[in-house]
Amino acid sequence: MPIFQLGSLVDSLSELGFICRTGEISDVSALHRPYFERWLSQRDGFITMEKGSINYIGIEEVVRMGPFFNVYCLVENDHVADNDDNAHNLLDASLYYRLCNGKATNLGWSGGILSSQLAKDQELSRDLASNIMKEEVKRINVKARDYCCVIETGVWDPEGLTSVFGMVDRIGTHTRQLMAQVHFGEDVNI
Repeated sequence: MPIFQLGSLVDSLSELGFICRTGEISDVSALHRPYFERWLSQRDGFITMEKGSINYIGIEEVVRMGPFFNVYCLVENDHVADNDDNAHNLLDASLYYRLCNGKATNLGWSGGILSSQLAKDQELSRDLASNIMKEEVKRINVKARDYCCVIETGVWDPEGLTSVFGMVDRIGTHTRQLMAQVHFGEDVNI
């Protein structure tokens, strides 16, 4: 099976103004590493984002009729926990839509409080609606996980991810803003 061309994605994202590079596991803090391995330690590698709302982009090959890849965009936060229902009620969001002649007639978000923030973003909604026929857009969702929020999608190639990454970064921005407004827990030094 072909390997995802990380170098091509880094180049394409750099052209869009995102500062990034091919990631190394040492980029991830020792505390987060065991939790992030499931998204970042795949055969196809990952990207470390040095500027923007996303911290890391993990790529995982999925066996289908041709090369298809799951993409995991991680937004780090020391206080988010997968077993915390409040984190899910706050951060989980899934895109929904109804199509009529290839156009989105009923586009929105379901899930936690983040869903309502994303639905209020008119620019994001316009971008999603105009690109709804792309597989990369149809599969976007957000989930709270241990020490991060994961924005997931699926792509066929680096160009597909590049074409929707502005939207993904915008979702990451809303996620960061919401996490900054909410008190999740205390830092515990043992």
